[in-house]
Amino acid sequence: MTDFDRDPEALAWARRKIQNEIDRADKFVADAKRVRNEQAERTWRVIGNHLRRSFIGGNGCVIAAFDERRPEHLARLDTARPAAEETP
Repeated sequence: MTDFDRDPEALAWARRKIQNEIDRADKFVADAKRVRNEQAERTWRVIGNHLRRSFIGGNGCVIAAFDERRPEHLARLDTARPAAEETP
């Protein structure tokens, strides 16, 4: 892990770069749909969805590589303690 994982400005920069590629994939989906190329449409949709899921994240429980919530999540992990053992 690098310090960039904890730097909100670095994450925002990387997130913008990935978002540009997602937007580009979405444009290719629209272009393929317009010319009725179903295979290209499907391919570019899969690519865009993969980029979103792997790098951007969302509002769910998965923290992706360039997720804005990542620094806070890592800070919590730094201070995490094991759960107390159950007593019978």
